Amino acid sequence: MRSVAIIGGKLQGTEAVYLAKKAGFRSLLVDKNGDAPASGFCDEMRVFDVRKKEKRLIDFLREADFILPALENDDALAALLEISNKYGFKLAFDAGAYQITSSKLKTDLLLREHRIPAPRYFPECDGPYIIKPSCDSGSAGVIRAETPAEVKRFLAEARNPESWVVQEYLEGPSYSIEIIGFPGMYRTYEVTEIHMDEAYDCRMVTAPCGISESKRKSFSEIAKTLAEAVKLHGIMDVEVIDHDGELKVLELDARIPSQTPMAVLQCAGINQLSELADITLFGKFSDEKPKKHRYAAVEHYLIDEAGVHWKGEHIMTEGGPLSYRENFFGADEALSDYDGNKIPWRGAFINSAETAESLEKKRNAMVRKLNAEAGR
Repeated sequence: MRSVAIIGGKLQGTEAVYLAKKAGFRSLLVDKNGDAPASGFCDEMRVFDVRKKEKRLIDFLREADFILPALENDDALAALLEISNKYGFKLAFDAGAYQITSSKLKTDLLLREHRIPAPRYFPECDGPYIIKPSCDSGSAGVIRAETPAEVKRFLAEARNPESWVVQEYLEGPSYSIEIIGFPGMYRTYEVTEIHMDEAYDCRMVTAPCGISESKRKSFSEIAKTLAEAVKLHGIMDVEVIDHDGELKVLELDARIPSQTPMAVLQCAGINQLSELADITLFGKFSDEKPKKHRYAAVEHYLIDEAGVHWKGEHIMTEGGPLSYRENFFGADEALSDYDGNKIPWRGAFINSAETAESLEKKRNAMVRKLNAEAGR
């Protein structure tokens, strides 16, 4: 049995532990917080601050076939690189690609250099606008402004105005794709659709999505172009918005993503952690596995005294350790801190079906059961 040391037990770590479970890997989790979300269903956990590089940490990492960083702390990532280089550990992480993609300013330069469409930047566009920090991923710190005056006021009051990116706000469906490999040998995977809540946090991922075959191929080529540009060795996800019929890149991140690999696994039967393990351990992909074709949804709900709330994934870090459950309130699978008594509780609910109609019926039945539980 393969073993993977997953460093970080929040959103990315939860994704990685789930994928390890589904791949039949032994998951060894490391986090400073003994009650991190992924601690509840990993195979084994140790509480360490990797920046201290303790001997007990090194001994624990020796039990793994490879190490997967599932966090975005620069000091911790630097420590993991130092540890891996010193002790010869296999590390599923590309520091060079991550350094570029973790900066929205560097990403913008990359997109311009390769003439890949992206939202225009303030002040060369009309409002409304999205203001986001250059070095955070996902929805962290995202603010919407309606007018140029609001943008100027925000930047004037910001402590480090140069660390913020201001782009035009675009309407349209958002899609994501993962790419894994190394220069000259990349694979892309099922395109997923990203469904946002009111705070621009992803509350659901679905696959397959309504993208045309020509756009799917175009999206795949964009991902491959960007992977080659950053000389990616590992995994990267690319997010776009389909605005007026054109795919425009919103973000790219050279690290294990959250939510979308779960949906890809349920939809296409491909486990991206297994793929990443192959190239990390052996420098090549194993034979491509036959794909299945199902309709899948991964979504998040918060249940409290006021009822059932469809929320972005940030809620999954606000409770206790998560448990893996099957046939949970009608969902095929769930990751939840439910214990039958406490309120509030939350869960990531995972469903798939042969048809879109069957999936919708399953989701609706699940929500009815959650509402009944909230009202009891």
